[in-house]
Amino acid sequence: MNTATLVVGIAELVQPAAKEGDGRSPIEVTRDAALLFAGGIIIAAGPRATVAAHPRAHRAAALDVGGRAVVPGLVDSHTHVLFAGDRIDELARRTRGETYESIARAGGGIARSAAAVRDASVEALVDATLPRIDSMISRGTTTVEAKSGYGLSPEAELKQLRAISALAALRPVDVIATALAHAIPPEFETERQRYVSLFCTEVLEVAAREALARYCDVFVASIAFTPDEARTIAAAARALGLGLRLHVDQLADDGGAALAAELGALAADHLEHTGAAGRTRLAESRVIATLLPGCALFQADALWPDGRALRAAGCEVAVATDCNPGSSMLTDLTLCASVAATRCGLSLEEALWAVTCGGARALGLLDRGRLVPGEIADFVVVDAADWRALLYWPGDSRIWGVFKRGDRIFSGDRRTDEDDA
Repeated sequence: MNTATLVVGIAELVQPAAKEGDGRSPIEVTRDAALLFAGGIIIAAGPRATVAAHPRAHRAAALDVGGRAVVPGLVDSHTHVLFAGDRIDELARRTRGETYESIARAGGGIARSAAAVRDASVEALVDATLPRIDSMISRGTTTVEAKSGYGLSPEAELKQLRAISALAALRPVDVIATALAHAIPPEFETERQRYVSLFCTEVLEVAAREALARYCDVFVASIAFTPDEARTIAAAARALGLGLRLHVDQLADDGGAALAAELGALAADHLEHTGAAGRTRLAESRVIATLLPGCALFQADALWPDGRALRAAGCEVAVATDCNPGSSMLTDLTLCASVAATRCGLSLEEALWAVTCGGARALGLLDRGRLVPGEIADFVVVDAADWRALLYWPGDSRIWGVFKRGDRIFSGDRRTDEDDA
């Protein structure tokens, strides 16, 4: 039998609310709490006296977190974290008035990153990405999704996916791979259907056969794939047993949310321009609505996604970093949660749910994101007695420790203002 660990000294333990919806907070806070786990799985969580009475608590090793708050490990459900090079000059160009679309049409954007990926080895891609993964861990992320999409050829797309697989073996977090149809390569612009077919047969089929990806994603936009092209790719992905996720309504309300509902996508991401009809379709189809507020933070001409309207329509909302070199060079999911609250209409409670349980649901992972018996013991110890301090200091992470399956994978031990008082 695995030795159990009893986490004590928890000032606040954040857990899912007993009931969701109807304007209720999606989380509940238990004060003077404890957490019991063994073999990386939670056995009991809740009031200290209740957890301490569990039969396995009496023989458990004790971990005292010193009067700090504990929240679930964060789940970053949408990233392009594996890439080569940078696009700093594009940020400068946008500050001078150029738009994301105009830069992309002039050969920048995705095509610029694709050129860098084609010139890099698998080893170079891994080496470039590890510091970004380490930064994510230090901000509380315990599960991260990573996409291909900067290959724009079957060989380079598979190189990215193999690099993601290699990356996953080098760090203690879970790295979940997605094969992304990101853009039509310029050389295929006059024979788009041929590239769609190549992506389905030479990327998706290989990725599924070699277990290089769990999901397929498609960027549906005027500068990327059409809805009909997305339908073709989605059908191929479904036949191969890959889950479907979509980038939609980022640049215009062009029916992307309705398309995600039609195709039974697990999640629809971006949604900056989604209108009332699209929000209703997402809610009715139970597609997770993923906000990526880093894009608006990073681009002056981008809209803030309307999280409040999505919640009001009945959508479950996730928040992710969209970490990428062109439009959201962010690794801090707590910062994105703070911005989702201050600019996208979510409450702090909704924002925390969105980067924990919401992110897990956006990836179809039902074993994490909540501190309840039977789920993985992924949790973050906030360096404060109030869990809200995690979102109160954007850019200055207040984290004492990050735990993955019960093992401490990051230590941010430092004195807090409360300690000095």
